Amino acid sequence: MPKRSFIIGADRSLSLGDKEHGTQHVENVKDREKLEPVGRVKSTQAILLRHWRRFWCCYLLGMVIFLAIFLPIFFLVIIPAIAQRLVDDTDLPVYSAEILNPKPDEVNFVLHTSINIPLSLRVRTDPLSLNLFNRDVKPMKKYLTVDMPAYSLKGKTNLDITKNGTKILDQEEFMHTLEMAVYNERFTMSAKGSTNGHLGALKVPLTFDKDIELDGLDKLRGFAIDSARLVVPKEEDGTNLRGTAILPNHSVFTFALGNVTLDLKSTNILIGQATIENVLLKPGNNSVALRGHLDVGIVLDHLPTILAAQSSAIMEGQLELSASGNSTVYNGEHIMYYEKVLQGLTLTARVPIVMVLLNTLSGLMDSPDSGGGSGLNISNILDKLDLTNKTEAELAVRSLKDFMDG
Repeated sequence: MPKRSFIIGADRSLSLGDKEHGTQHVENVKDREKLEPVGRVKSTQAILLRHWRRFWCCYLLGMVIFLAIFLPIFFLVIIPAIAQRLVDDTDLPVYSAEILNPKPDEVNFVLHTSINIPLSLRVRTDPLSLNLFNRDVKPMKKYLTVDMPAYSLKGKTNLDITKNGTKILDQEEFMHTLEMAVYNERFTMSAKGSTNGHLGALKVPLTFDKDIELDGLDKLRGFAIDSARLVVPKEEDGTNLRGTAILPNHSVFTFALGNVTLDLKSTNILIGQATIENVLLKPGNNSVALRGHLDVGIVLDHLPTILAAQSSAIMEGQLELSASGNSTVYNGEHIMYYEKVLQGLTLTARVPIVMVLLNTLSGLMDSPDSGGGSGLNISNILDKLDLTNKTEAELAVRSLKDFMDG
């Protein structure tokens, strides 16, 4: 075995002084490690401070250049873009609208809507000309322009717009919009206009470009004739038919139509006309009085065709009548855009035969010439009347014609 003196590190005997000196050395190293970071930080700060004192003008110039570029972009691009996005994301609900006092080339237009500005911002807008148009038509053809006043908007703000004497700028497009509103369950009305908005002292351009989906009249679904009676003898103006009709309006629009004349048909055979006067078609069901002339001679001439076509209705004790628009007159003027729309609309309703006969006989007995009663046994008449029998039906119609002609 080698001698201990030849082994490296074999004699590591340390005296007490050596141990104390080694411990103190280790503590000094640790203290220097704690103090050196503080010194380095102070040295870095000193270097940065000297750098700033030396090059502050360069940094200042760079800041000025940055602000000169950023601020115009912020105020001229970013803020307007944010404002426009708020407008684009804001709905424009239509609570009600009115088309009143129609003339051949103008109407009174009333609109009740609202706009909701988020984030509790207050925005003041300049006056706005809102153009109504059909989105599918290119290039854009506006048919109405509605002038809106200046508004101060914050949160939800109601907008009530009334524009008398609004010119119809394009008759074809206006009529097309009316057709879409009358014939469909839902239709779209497009509106566009530009104005300026003010956020405090900041002025930003704004463009309203909205497609507003609304309920349509759905071909006046639910049209009905509540009551009808033949007038015997006929009145001086030839009226021999009176009744009450229900005109449903499923939309939020109110239409002033004036005097509406309808063609009465049975199986596409024109059998008379009826007039509804001073029609103001409001949302909901509208009960209107009608009067007209029923040409019994034409009914008699085409009786076989009418009976064959109406056999199912007659078996149920009803008569089926159709009505389509003929003319629309407001304050003595024909309103062609209404006339063309209503001429393409056919309304069909079934009228109980018993109701017509009872109302007719009731009117006859109540007339001044009836002498307070006719002595007719109504139940006996109705029991014996068989309109499904061609001979009996023809005899009944001929007797009715002779009676009405006096």
